Amino acid sequence: MENKITLYHGTSIASALDILNNGLDANKLSVQQTRQVQLGTGWYVAFDVEVAKFFGALATGSFSSKFTVIEMSLPITKLEHLLTKEEARREIIVNVQFVAEQIWFSVTCFDFLNEQADFRPSQEL
Repeated sequence: MENKITLYHGTSIASALDILNNGLDANKLSVQQTRQVQLGTGWYVAFDVEVAKFFGALATGSFSSKFTVIEMSLPITKLEHLLTKEEARREIIVNVQFVAEQIWFSVTCFDFLNEQADFRPSQEL
């Protein structure tokens, strides 16, 4: 069995349900991701569930409704493959009052993630 890494994504409940039921969708993301983001359009995940909760509270629609966190489990070799191909980037998060890292995934690797990763509701809320 391959070693896997679990990463966390905070978002609105509606968006989480869509990801869990339909996978990542570049077209939907381009409509929802309207504010400027650190590394450009893409899907962002954190190594720490508390960081994902912070960004979930900022997610579109979360000011008037609750947010949630989803987990993505991905074989480490697959993550390394995406990092090497520069379809993913590991970076320090800027413009926040805490120190944390994130991984950004390009929309070009969404089909790959939908095939290789497991998405589920976080059990750490």
